[in-house]
Amino acid sequence: MTSSLPPRKKSEGPLLWGPESASPLVSEAAHFERWRRRTWQLHLSVGLSHLYALALFLGHAWAGYAPLRAVLWYGLWIAVGMAFITWAYASGWSQKRRDPGLFLEHQLMSISGVLGLLVVAPQVAFQALVMLLVFSADGFLARRRTSFWLTWGLTLALVAVVICWRGPQMRMVTDTLAGQLLTAAVMLGAVVRCSMLVTYFRGMQYRLSASNQKLAAALAHIEQLARYDELTGVANRRGVLERLHLALEGVQRHGTPLSIALLDIDHFKSINDQYGHGCGDAVLRAFGSLLSTEMRAIDVAGRYGGEEFLLVLPETDIPQALVLLERLRQRTQDMPWDRLVDQPVTVTCTVGATQYQPGEPVEAAIARADAAMYSGKALGRNRVIIDGMGG
Repeated sequence: MTSSLPPRKKSEGPLLWGPESASPLVSEAAHFERWRRRTWQLHLSVGLSHLYALALFLGHAWAGYAPLRAVLWYGLWIAVGMAFITWAYASGWSQKRRDPGLFLEHQLMSISGVLGLLVVAPQVAFQALVMLLVFSADGFLARRRTSFWLTWGLTLALVAVVICWRGPQMRMVTDTLAGQLLTAAVMLGAVVRCSMLVTYFRGMQYRLSASNQKLAAALAHIEQLARYDELTGVANRRGVLERLHLALEGVQRHGTPLSIALLDIDHFKSINDQYGHGCGDAVLRAFGSLLSTEMRAIDVAGRYGGEEFLLVLPETDIPQALVLLERLRQRTQDMPWDRLVDQPVTVTCTVGATQYQPGEPVEAAIARADAAMYSGKALGRNRVIIDGMGG
């Protein structure tokens, strides 16, 4: 079979027989191989079902309920049809069709054979009608819903015609022990076939559930990567700005205060130049851990760029923010950086803070915090400056 996957139109229903849409996590070749394996499994189960049905029809002929010649013609028709479909799968011819699973070919072969036998041997009507019901359960293999409904709408119309035509000769063959055993075997075969379909669907459901769980975990991981800085462990620029806009909703709804601060690690470029970028990364990792430890549960810290961090402090006015930020500055200064990064470095930070004014653009508040931070740098660094405090 060729490795080209058939295109799937947007308007079509779920493609359960054909290859599934390729996932970024699994190669197209793996999907095709899995589809090929399932196709042959289903084809084998259909073949075994036809063999079982033929054996029952032969039993009816042996018991005198059906003409042997009609049953043999039925067997030949099914054998030719199954041989053609087997060739189509093995040669890759089916891959060139719009429906690589050949649902219509399967259904037309099976339905026409049973209807033909129903016409010439109405005494086996019970088995024939039960088989048609079982065939209808294969509708999940249809590439499109319209294919299924057209096929079975026509089938039901033909069944009605045959019943009206041959109805007086139709009966359940339960007047003898052989007929009773054959009738029970018909029901057994139908239940087994339907049970196999249920088992197949349940297995598919479990596989889809497991795949969905893996996909959910992968999406959660991607979501985390999209909003968190891998080096420092705090939010990245996108993540912290999203949390800032969420905090603005609290201001607008409840009038609660909101403080914003920008924090910069002092002389960070000198640390990189003197001790290397590995040491600089170690400083950022340790500083990110410090922020995660010192910030309150409602606060958010995010890497705004380079060695600069944006702090969002909901339900916090400037006096409260000053206490929190001064403690953070002091903890930064007192940390044993030489042991943390294995280099004789001293790390301090400069912080600029402001309180958000309701109705103003958030960029304006960040700009005020940025200006306050640069005022702190101009005054000698390692300090907290509140917007408008002046030093």
